[in-house]
Amino acid sequence: MHNPGFILRTSAKALSLALILASMATAQAPLKEDNSGGKQLASHEARSGKTRSGQGTAGPTPRTPDDKPDFSGTWAGHGGMLYDDLPGKQLPYTAAGKAAYDYNMTKAPDPQSLCILVGEPRATLDGYPFEIIQSPKRVAFLYERDSSWRLVPLDRDKHQDSPDPTFFGDSVSHWEGDTLVVDVIGIKGERIWSDNEGHPQSSGLHLVERWTRPDSRTLKVVLTVEDPAYYSKTFTVTRTLHLQKYEPAEFACDEFNIDREHLGPGLGTKDGSRGYGKGIDGGVQ
Repeated sequence: MHNPGFILRTSAKALSLALILASMATAQAPLKEDNSGGKQLASHEARSGKTRSGQGTAGPTPRTPDDKPDFSGTWAGHGGMLYDDLPGKQLPYTAAGKAAYDYNMTKAPDPQSLCILVGEPRATLDGYPFEIIQSPKRVAFLYERDSSWRLVPLDRDKHQDSPDPTFFGDSVSHWEGDTLVVDVIGIKGERIWSDNEGHPQSSGLHLVERWTRPDSRTLKVVLTVEDPAYYSKTFTVTRTLHLQKYEPAEFACDEFNIDREHLGPGLGTKDGSRGYGKGIDGGVQ
């Protein structure tokens, strides 16, 4: 039997997103179709790291009518991993964290390949593009990966009491000058990876995202990761993204999904290679 509360909450979120997109449509400059191949080609290049940030010199940071940095636009860049900013790229695992990572590598297939939402922080670190639409009250993240989305309120700085765990968690935010600081708790700790290499996260994960737009073509985010159950100390990971000329494409994960039958645990297929028989080193992922 369907859960009426779940249906109502889901319907309310969908309606809320639709109203936001409608209300902001008049405030956004239209994104131009890419002249050298359209959305599909541009999106494919973003997945392989060959993103295009346009020609010419970057201009000043666009600003909203209330004089905040405007993060609106489609953004992409090379995908990141949880360890990118760490010396030797070594994560500070606890014993439980190392056991969770070993489990992901030996017992569990990549949840995304089973069409489970990637959630946070993987959606922020992933190489697929996403669009940001900003209003005075909310920032909407529209991810090409899984055709998923999340809403970050700009008018709420206190978390819900004991939020139900979700893939994108419960977000609150505030401005520190030109930096948008997003605080996230209530993220799922099961059937979710922190990045594309299977690093784990517990249900106690706490993320702080610091978003800035230093110029018209660049978006930066610094993620602070606090997860004492799996990592012995707090650490950060930085990602730089570039403004794109296309919109995110539709991503119908479960249609013609060839992964279900040949997936093995961790990063490999049952025959030890990753995705379409290609190896990790130098292969197409």
